[in-house]
Amino acid sequence: MFSRVITGLGTLEAAIFNAASGLRAPSLDVTSQAFEDTLKTSAVGGFVFGREAIRRMLPAGRGSLVLTGATASLRGRPPFVAFAAAKAALRSVGQTFAREFGPRGVHVAHVIIDGGIDGERARTRLGADRDPTALLALDDIAEVYWHLHSQPRSAWTQELDLRPFKESF
Repeated sequence: MFSRVITGLGTLEAAIFNAASGLRAPSLDVTSQAFEDTLKTSAVGGFVFGREAIRRMLPAGRGSLVLTGATASLRGRPPFVAFAAAKAALRSVGQTFAREFGPRGVHVAHVIIDGGIDGERARTRLGADRDPTALLALDDIAEVYWHLHSQPRSAWTQELDLRPFKESF
């Protein structure tokens, strides 16, 4: 994938990892296989994606890797045992990459999304009567990601959390 992007567009400047498995089940009902699959999607997937992106950014001595986390990156709660473990592992991957590759010019940031994201799936699940200002707007998330990519090297953010103003936390 990265080779095709570089061939078509040139130097890789930014990469965003946003994959996740939202397994929702009581802890005692989660199979070992389901737990492992969830880890593979978020933690292993984020590691491989990040590793390959960084390999392509290092020769230029610049670039940004943004890893999308969740509230579960910081704390687990039922029924999200596998999701929490996977997001916590992804956060650790991001912290390690930031310390290892930041001094070499690659900005690595982890963004905790704390709240629902506005879109067809969220509106369907939550109901049409849900106040749309209680959800994170996609364009606003993208603006924050762009800001992370555009930050000066003297003031890089390694982690931040985004939530709509109505989210209780």
